[in-house]
Amino acid sequence: MTNRNDHAEFDQFWKYYPHCKRPRRSKLEVTRGIFKQITTSGRKTIVDGIPLYVRASPEQLVSAAKAYAEDVDNDYEVPSSEARKYVPGAHVWLNQSRHSEWIEEEETEEVKIRIVK
Repeated sequence: MTNRNDHAEFDQFWKYYPHCKRPRRSKLEVTRGIFKQITTSGRKTIVDGIPLYVRASPEQLVSAAKAYAEDVDNDYEVPSSEARKYVPGAHVWLNQSRHSEWIEEEETEEVKIRIVK
């Protein structure tokens, strides 16, 4: 079952990500699946009793996409239209964890996880 909020968060990400002019690079459904896997709202935190690491929240991915788009558009060495030729597809950017460069780390309280056998 899909949550409407999940779609809204992904739609925001898709809107801000600087897509390449070549349509084959941006695969919407593939990207949606990867987005769902690496966000807290879509990824299961426990599988067979083993906790999984969640890479990023939807909000972090949206803000990372915005920051990445600004970097691409503000690259002064190359015109924006030229720079977008070399932007990886959104699915590649997420799958290869390239988004981690644009995520601002938040100081959080460390959570200890204990696995009981």
